[in-house]
Amino acid sequence: MHRNVAVRSDKLRQQARGRRDRKSQVKFAGFSVGDFVLVGSVVNRPTKLALHWRGPCQVTRVITDHVMETQQLVPPYEVTVHHACRLKMYHEGGREVTEDLEAQIAFGDGGFHVERLDEARCVDGQHQVLVKWLGLDDEESSWEPAANLLDDIPVVFRKWAAANKEDPAVAALIKTLDFP
Repeated sequence: MHRNVAVRSDKLRQQARGRRDRKSQVKFAGFSVGDFVLVGSVVNRPTKLALHWRGPCQVTRVITDHVMETQQLVPPYEVTVHHACRLKMYHEGGREVTEDLEAQIAFGDGGFHVERLDEARCVDGQHQVLVKWLGLDDEESSWEPAANLLDDIPVVFRKWAAANKEDPAVAALIKTLDFP
């Protein structure tokens, strides 16, 4: 009796696998080492289904068929691991990283670069930081939400906050955003 149950169970399992394998709705792109890809990161606001595509990055290692290790092409050359559903083909591998590509990457990641962070304030319960933009005049500096800066430029923002933690406004935003 147990043998019949086991045989029947195996047969049903194989049939279900066959049906799943024949479904063609979900197909991930096959990436290889050296390919240039865009990396999708989930945006916290307004919906958790929104993705922000950053990059391009280069695939440095294929861990499994659907998990790749990528590396940024500009400093800090961060290496991260991503599922194939969060990657989008940018360009086939075999192309050299040129200065033009690096400039495009830097501009494509946002368009504006932070020259420095000046001061902090709290308006209606929202912590803001005065940002001096690279290439723009001091008069064009703008107050940006601290949470956005922490998401967009975490290394720069954390270094600035650590260097200015004696400032009461900076100390308050460190406590509110809950980072060391």
